[in-house]
Amino acid sequence: MPISAAQSRTQQGRYLRTHHGAAAPSRLAARQQKFGVQPRQLKLNDVRNQLCTLLLLSVALRAPGQHPAAPPRMQSYRSPQTAGSDWPPGAQAMQTSIEMSPHSADASVPTATNPLLAAAPSTLINPASNTALATCVRNPRHCGTALVSAATVTTLWAAVTAMGHLMHSRPTLPETPSPPQQAQPATRYVPDPQRLLPELRFNASELDSTVSPCTSLDAHVNGHWKADSLLQRSRTQMGTFDHLRSNALLLSQQLAEQMADDPHPDVPARVVGDLWATGMNEAGIEVAASAPLQPTLDAIAALDDLPALTAWLFAATARGANPLFTLSVLPDQLDPSANMAYLAQSGLGLPDSAWYDDPGKQALVDAYQAHIARMLALSGVGADDATRLAADILALERELAAASVSFVVLANEVSHFYNPLSPTQAQQRTPHLDWRTFFPMQGVATPETFSLGMPAFFQCLDTLLASRPLETWKAYLRFHATDTAAPCLSSVFVDTHDAFHGGVLKGRQSPVPRFARVMGIIQEEAGDMLGPAYAQVAFSAQTQRSMQAMTRQLITALGARLRQCEWMDESSRRQALEKVETLHIDVGHPQQWPRWGEVGTDRRSFLGNVQAVRAHAQRRNVALLGKPVDTMHWKLTPQTVDAYQDPSLNRIVIPAAMLQPPLFDPASDDALNYGGIGVVIGHEMAHGYDNMGTLFDAHGKDVDWLSSHSRQQFDALSTQLREQFAHYLDAGRAIDSELTLDENLADLGGLAIALQAMQTASAGRPDPMIDGMTREQRFFANNALTWRMISTPERAELERATNNHAPGSVRADGAASNLPQFALAFNCTPGSPMARPPSDQVHFL
Repeated sequence: MPISAAQSRTQQGRYLRTHHGAAAPSRLAARQQKFGVQPRQLKLNDVRNQLCTLLLLSVALRAPGQHPAAPPRMQSYRSPQTAGSDWPPGAQAMQTSIEMSPHSADASVPTATNPLLAAAPSTLINPASNTALATCVRNPRHCGTALVSAATVTTLWAAVTAMGHLMHSRPTLPETPSPPQQAQPATRYVPDPQRLLPELRFNASELDSTVSPCTSLDAHVNGHWKADSLLQRSRTQMGTFDHLRSNALLLSQQLAEQMADDPHPDVPARVVGDLWATGMNEAGIEVAASAPLQPTLDAIAALDDLPALTAWLFAATARGANPLFTLSVLPDQLDPSANMAYLAQSGLGLPDSAWYDDPGKQALVDAYQAHIARMLALSGVGADDATRLAADILALERELAAASVSFVVLANEVSHFYNPLSPTQAQQRTPHLDWRTFFPMQGVATPETFSLGMPAFFQCLDTLLASRPLETWKAYLRFHATDTAAPCLSSVFVDTHDAFHGGVLKGRQSPVPRFARVMGIIQEEAGDMLGPAYAQVAFSAQTQRSMQAMTRQLITALGARLRQCEWMDESSRRQALEKVETLHIDVGHPQQWPRWGEVGTDRRSFLGNVQAVRAHAQRRNVALLGKPVDTMHWKLTPQTVDAYQDPSLNRIVIPAAMLQPPLFDPASDDALNYGGIGVVIGHEMAHGYDNMGTLFDAHGKDVDWLSSHSRQQFDALSTQLREQFAHYLDAGRAIDSELTLDENLADLGGLAIALQAMQTASAGRPDPMIDGMTREQRFFANNALTWRMISTPERAELERATNNHAPGSVRADGAASNLPQFALAFNCTPGSPMARPPSDQVHFL
């Protein structure tokens, strides 16, 4: 039966008792702690109190038919305690890639932090294809951080909620009329600040005085924290952005609980409430076992020839469930005002196509084959057949991988996604894939042209469809259908899925709690529907005003630096400044919320609801074909701790969840804010002028606007930075300076832009010398704090292979060491590691 808000809180209390020796504080306990008095006991010996008691009980003890609430059991997992931390393990359920990741979701499909679709294969969507598609077609540049604002609860509401907790039932939410879908909903959601983690702020007393910032800024700022911190068993990564993502998830959880209790929900609230209620219905999910997946397995088993196989793939595409290739409608790279259909490679269960034949990855490949066999067995295949078919599936994927474009190439070369063809031309290249039939099955007319990206992959797929046994293809589809659905099924499926995706690939040693996993799935699949409520409680008017002032300063600084940029000649400089003039920066939430039709969720099946939402999102995206580009649409939700730069719209998006300490606090000094969110925005600005950005002009057209001289100069500084970062090590392993080049350039440019903006904003005002540190010192130190991170060896290896961002320790040191202002701020001796000689410094923007 669906779990209530009170039961969810009970589960978290059980977790805290198990791991930290205390339950989550109740409102009454918090009152006692705050005021130092014992709350007055409720006495039932007079009429007034009897009437009040009856009123409260009438709220807490509603009719059973209204809100069934048999509390499911949540397993607790013992794990090492992190010093100074009371994080729920896995509260950041999606565990996305390192911050400022370029991975974003499809233009209409709600996402979490994307992704890291390639680096987080435990998500419900195929990692490699969607990561690459979102990265390279739209190239949204992400970064990372923060969240959480909370409102206070009224005294009466606290009393009602407390009584509801005591009676193991759910408190009744105030009934308000459903607002129009287009408008921000009226205030109806009330978060509880006690259920959030403490804000993370820069603290000068935590600096490691035994390590000079001139040796390593990361070690100076984060050394003590790293030495004192220990990863909990259910986590594979922990750091500043993970802390902020955990808070964003915990606040989103409260909203989902209240939506599930809403007696008159609008469409978004009903969908989120249905997902939460069915996802937390542990008893019902365990009883159902694999039954919700059975219709899909039966349909695959019924395939009897190649036409039936291709028809199934086409129909699965319309549901957002095709494991072999993806369809997305995105702006045409040559005409950003018009939408185009993009087809892109997928089909692989490992994070990168290069892993299949890499001798160094053989142990992981073997583990993946064993995982395939286990998943097939869970789907109903006999043990011997599962072992045999797993080898066939791996061989099939190995052939697909050989024809796929690798992750490192996709992350840097957008051209692989753009291959416009007519249906006739596409048919000639893939004769077994009838594209004239494909598009009508998606609910749209066949376009005159569409992009068939990665043509070698599709030609290989076409050949394999006709040449490989139907039994192999059916086994392949059966495995991927089961593996994708596993996080929404019973515990044996969840545990088997996580043993490989979380354990083998990332080093996770115990599962995340159910509430965190369910909220991660909701954010991944229906984040857009949660967005308006989140923005309502987490984005204040004061924050908006402060951010408007800061962005104006940053834009001014960007223009000033471009006018002095040494590697640009005058013709290139004019093009660069035009991009500044047309740049849009959106902060907090979209100006317009999407309209939602009937989605088809209910309170019966979690997997069924996830499939309904995914299919609805795919239909909405495909329906954009033939329509003008919606320039108001966001590809991130307000509750996503990330950001991106969209080259086709020349726009930067900063969600509300980013605007929390240590990145941003309206009450903090300029040094911390510019060293936090200022650098994030500067990073996104700098992406407009990196390898990718110089291929998109001020109007979003795919054109190289650099002159030949400027291109030569830019390539030279890129080579210098690539060689510089090739010397950085992470856990004794060299980082891939080719893979991380654009992000390293953006880090360097963003730091310089934000520093100049801070200095301009504070010009004429005395330096307050807070904690004995100058503005510049606090600026650099707070920026290093944002890159604080520890991870399992497995997760670190995964990040090095599939993340186009350098590790956090490298990001904290690398960009700063190229700025002469850093050495001046900390009085570094020339030749020290963080004070490069002028000839070794790279000056980008």
